Amino acid sequence: MKLNEKNVMLFALTCFIVVSTVWLFLNPIQPIEKHVSDVKEGDYVIIKGYIQEMDVKRDKYRHVIGLSRIVINDGTGNIDVVAFGKTKTELLNYILQYTPMIKEGDYVEVRGKVSVYRGLYEVILNKADDFKLLKKNNFDRDIYLSPTPTNIYASIYGKKYHTLKNCPYGKRLKKENIIYFYSEEDAKALGYEKCKWCKDHEN
Repeated sequence: MKLNEKNVMLFALTCFIVVSTVWLFLNPIQPIEKHVSDVKEGDYVIIKGYIQEMDVKRDKYRHVIGLSRIVINDGTGNIDVVAFGKTKTELLNYILQYTPMIKEGDYVEVRGKVSVYRGLYEVILNKADDFKLLKKNNFDRDIYLSPTPTNIYASIYGKKYHTLKNCPYGKRLKKENIIYFYSEEDAKALGYEKCKWCKDHEN
């Protein structure tokens, strides 16, 4: 093939692309640890902070089945932690592997690219390993509802729980609205108070 200026330029460009690709593969870009207050859109960062907010989706027995939002605070500001698809599923599994599960107050490290969505800064995780628990601070136990009837029950629309089957107030509850607790401690931890009638008529 006759080498002319055009062919030489094309060959040089191809070599540059190949060499650049190999170099990036062997020397991946490393994230830089930053405070939330210092991040800019497009930064590839590591941020360490406390989970300030974690919104989860639960089934009717309070088992966590999805993640809605995670917000961390490092003392200089808040930033959302975002994951999509398989990464989001694996992140949820990682969070649930701890007992109690990872939750508000726990100290974590996240790494990813900073993006801005609707005026809010967020770190987008590339893989579940980009989210790491550094210190467990919140040991509040995980509370679930019983899938089978127990002697401790309430309405999903009320804040009183009952312990006697013959309680006149408990009898008024619609069957489809009743939830059952494993213990009175669970009911109280979820913000329910014991029915006065049940309290007065227990032996």
